[in-house]
Amino acid sequence: MDAPEPAARIAGRLAAAGTTVGFGVPGGGPNLDVIGAFEAVGIRFVLAHGETAAAIMAATVGHLSRTPVPVVVTRGPGATSVVNGAAQATLDRQPLVVITDTVPSATADRVPHQRLDQGTLFGPITKGGARVGPDATDADLDRLIGLATAEPPGAVHVDYDGTYVGPLGGDTPTAAEVRRKSGASEPVAAAVVDTTAAEVPARIAGMMTDADRPVVVIGRAAAAADCSEEVLAAVERLGAPTLSTYQGVGVVPGDHPLNAGLFTNGDSERAILAEADLIVTVGLDMVEPIPAAWDHPAPVLALSPIPTVDPYLPIDLEITGPLTHTLTHVPDGDHRWSPQAATDHRKLVLDRLRDHPSGFAPTQLVETLVAQLPHNAITTVDAGAHFLAVMPFHPARRPGDLLISNGLATMGYAVPAAIGAALARPNRPVYAVTGDGGLGMVLAELETIARLQLPITIVVLNDSALSLIEIKQRDNHGGTTAVRYNPTDFAAAAGAMGVPGRTVDNADAFAAALAEPFDGPRLIDARIDPAQYTNLIAVTRGG
Repeated sequence: MDAPEPAARIAGRLAAAGTTVGFGVPGGGPNLDVIGAFEAVGIRFVLAHGETAAAIMAATVGHLSRTPVPVVVTRGPGATSVVNGAAQATLDRQPLVVITDTVPSATADRVPHQRLDQGTLFGPITKGGARVGPDATDADLDRLIGLATAEPPGAVHVDYDGTYVGPLGGDTPTAAEVRRKSGASEPVAAAVVDTTAAEVPARIAGMMTDADRPVVVIGRAAAAADCSEEVLAAVERLGAPTLSTYQGVGVVPGDHPLNAGLFTNGDSERAILAEADLIVTVGLDMVEPIPAAWDHPAPVLALSPIPTVDPYLPIDLEITGPLTHTLTHVPDGDHRWSPQAATDHRKLVLDRLRDHPSGFAPTQLVETLVAQLPHNAITTVDAGAHFLAVMPFHPARRPGDLLISNGLATMGYAVPAAIGAALARPNRPVYAVTGDGGLGMVLAELETIARLQLPITIVVLNDSALSLIEIKQRDNHGGTTAVRYNPTDFAAAAGAMGVPGRTVDNADAFAAALAEPFDGPRLIDARIDPAQYTNLIAVTRGG
């Protein structure tokens, strides 16, 4: 019997891995072969308007479902357009399978049209990739697709070529080789011990029992569904103030007495880390902190699923392996923190953030929003100055409640991520919080939301500017022409694409708009005063 066509084999292996939905923008021919093969095995296909937006949708579903989710794009312009989405998945550690067709090997010598070395294009931004033809085996494909979900998760690339002869064309690296893409070849901790080693309990206890003021930092790997409950139990056992990265939020609920707020390696956490005599990181990925200098003198104990290979911070002892096993060795706390230390620190930071000159301030909008968020809501947040208000005030109660592009920090994330979240969690309302710049990049996806009738509320903080960049400008940086747009009526634009829109310019009007009953998509165009952003940057980043 002839081997199945590559499209059918790819679809079959994705279905076997638990994939139920795929996204993309087809370009005809082999693309449609793949989409048809999806349908044949029960994988739903969702048509998007842009390739990067489609990739973000797919990666979000992959992140929430812990399955490899495909984005299907055409050769040439489709491949180049999806690059930002692939980079987002890889740097935000979300599983994604990028499927491109390519100029067939059989005709490549005489067909220059749309001919690119797509394998080389995707090499630096994916965990691995291969040219796949009829000879690819199930084992070949399982190995490649499985790389997307292996720690750390990320994007892989499948170059679909129905004429390619051979098992796989291209390299499928090992997990260790993937980690070495950061440029370091060896773990950087002073001492690295596998979690199964007999000495682990004594090593952990030795560092923790000697500490009077330990502080815990929760990272993105601690938010995984298979260990987040164990992380919270260990935090409660230790009883120390706990900071969370943007991707670790929700492991320790927002209203938990040990939640001291956010860790970004910025200024807002500096006061509590200055008091620490031990910093315990749990699942911290070095892609998460901002690239400021590490100037905290306390020793660092890292509990990590895989060895750290990026020398971003000095690690005195790293315990590697499954966190569920390592965390069983975290002892009961015996320290000198007051029971209110975490809450007091977080309250102090939030009070400092609230300072604003006048007008409809971003923190007023955010506090109005979180006061009315349904208990089971998912919130997606775009890059831009507004996230400095959203992230500290959001009451994330569980992992996955609050999603942001952190490792890549790409604009245009919130809306497509909201689409992915609504499809992955169909019984939960989704709120996408974006700026006018980010929404402008993906505005056409409002039609996707309307077509699918998803329960998404889009809140756009509209000040007609790239405010975060404007604050960073100096006299010789191009002036307003580099950062300011003409005013845009996003409520009207949304209505034209089938999403009901409202415009508000104060907190009361915003609260009233949120309180209106709805059972589908809607957009609230919030005309905010950007004057507060300078203070938000000073409090969170310093200056």
